[in-house]
Amino acid sequence: MMEVFGRNQLFKMMLLALVIYPMVPAAYTPWIGFSLGLFFLLYLMMHPDAYEKIRRGRRHNKLAYGLSSALFILWSLVSFAYSVDRMKTLEGILIYSSAFVLFLILKYELHRPNQILPLTRAYFLGTFMVGLYHGGQVLYEEIVQGISFDPLTHTSFFDHGPVLAYFMLLPLFPALALYIFKEKTKESRFYFLVASVSVISIFMTGSRIAIIGIFIGLALLSLLYSLKFLLALLPAGIFMVLIPIFSHRHRSFFAISEGMGRISFYLEIIKAHWSSIFFGRGFFTMDGTMTKFLVDRPELLNLGQVNRPYNTGLQVLLELGLVGLFIGGLILFFKMKGILNYTKSYKAQANLKVMYVGVFVSMVVLLYVGAMDSYMMDPKLLYAIAALMGILHGDAKWKGIGKV
Repeated sequence: MMEVFGRNQLFKMMLLALVIYPMVPAAYTPWIGFSLGLFFLLYLMMHPDAYEKIRRGRRHNKLAYGLSSALFILWSLVSFAYSVDRMKTLEGILIYSSAFVLFLILKYELHRPNQILPLTRAYFLGTFMVGLYHGGQVLYEEIVQGISFDPLTHTSFFDHGPVLAYFMLLPLFPALALYIFKEKTKESRFYFLVASVSVISIFMTGSRIAIIGIFIGLALLSLLYSLKFLLALLPAGIFMVLIPIFSHRHRSFFAISEGMGRISFYLEIIKAHWSSIFFGRGFFTMDGTMTKFLVDRPELLNLGQVNRPYNTGLQVLLELGLVGLFIGGLILFFKMKGILNYTKSYKAQANLKVMYVGVFVSMVVLLYVGAMDSYMMDPKLLYAIAALMGILHGDAKWKGIGKV
């Protein structure tokens, strides 16, 4: 029985989870985290020494993880108490908690040097399969069926094209950084393939927000890591000019609909819900709030390449209020600071340090995306962030890198 619930089995389950979660329907993605969490609990019950190691690790590294987890619990309790729909809020808390299970296992148990590299490869393999399948959809439509590819209906394993584009932004920059860093071996060529399918997939979704995110990320990589990325901006710029969506719609980039800009729309909806501005209306209630608000505004329902008619900041403000916005900002600050502490440490391996320069760039780009659109409740994006943060924190913990 102890072998069935051993560390090797837990490691294999995590590898499988990192590969398949992008291909599982979003509605069922949280069950991956819950299944891993149940297995992890049984593992700890069967191996009391593993539990004691985690407790000792918590005492040595309690600030970075303990404060963030305490803020998350406080965030959830306040949201549930003030929610206008507590069942929806509970659903949202469970989705986030299932992703947090992934982070917790990677940080506290699967963090040994011989585990980090396979886990990293598994993460990139999962994203590569998503992009490869999306490319296959394009080829099948254009070549086999001879019809124009529709980016709104063919979105790989995702429900919406914009969310697929945002998801592919996450592996793009760490994969690029690893390809530039490593000698040209089979592994480096694999990272090049991941980066290539990511870029192709993003462009094929037609998401203006994500395409501009590519340019922001390349510029940041040039400043933080290597000027070689500036060379990529020239052909990419030519490619961007040739994309019809830019030549026809770039002037309306900041518009929600004809005659209504994003800022005016945001102010209008905040004014309509001013009474709940301090504590919010409850986690995961934004769709219900927007449905009621858009009853007399049918022109805002045709969003084209935008996932939501609001951004992440507005969603946090309306769901969790000013208190939640402050707590969420603190959590984000500690995580971004942790990445910087990791990259500055002499204990970090060179390849992982380079990878997390790319991760830092991806997170900055996602902040930009969050200012234009909202992806806050998509389980696959949450799992991708949890996986990257878990691998980083786990490797840092094993090497004794503090404040990560």
